[in-house]
Amino acid sequence: MIMPRPRRSEQTREALIENGIEQLSLNGYHGTGIKQILDAVNVPKGSFYNYFASKEAFVAEILREYSHQYLKILDDYVANSEESPLDKIKTIYEFMLTKFSNENCQRGCLVGSIAAEIGNQSEVCQAAMLESVALSKERVSTLIQQAQDRREIRNDLTADQVTNIFWATWEGSLLKMKMEGSIDSAKDTLYIMLDHLLKPLAINQNT
Repeated sequence: MIMPRPRRSEQTREALIENGIEQLSLNGYHGTGIKQILDAVNVPKGSFYNYFASKEAFVAEILREYSHQYLKILDDYVANSEESPLDKIKTIYEFMLTKFSNENCQRGCLVGSIAAEIGNQSEVCQAAMLESVALSKERVSTLIQQAQDRREIRNDLTADQVTNIFWATWEGSLLKMKMEGSIDSAKDTLYIMLDHLLKPLAINQNT
């Protein structure tokens, strides 16, 4: 069966979003103009509002697509990896740190970068950011719960509580990474968190 090709309008919309991910990752929210994206995709300026109601709505769709792409890679890896839950967490974040390092530590998580730049100034973008964070944290919480079940991570806190602490530490490490231009501190923090602070209590007491 031959699948129908996407309509030209759908292809154009997808091209705008993909270029938007690139531009926002490089230049941030305030440094990215709609015109530069339209010129890159060769779309007339007057046509933009045929696809998106506003810049805010456009950025919200970019954030959702970015999150979808990231979660697809994450889900595929988790489903096919034979590593332990704790090692899966380490591999995921090592992969992300390596990716950031290859981009000179100036591209962190797009959602986190936009959140740091505009906060809750836009309700539309805020909703997309909160949705993305919630979906990502669900995946992390599931792996942490599995690690707790195997006594790889302390279980005197709930998986959601551990996830909140881990997530806040991770986001803070990314900001420091951008300032320092190095992933070394973020990597050290990651391993201190996972290998020491989150070790099962019985192990901590015997060491």
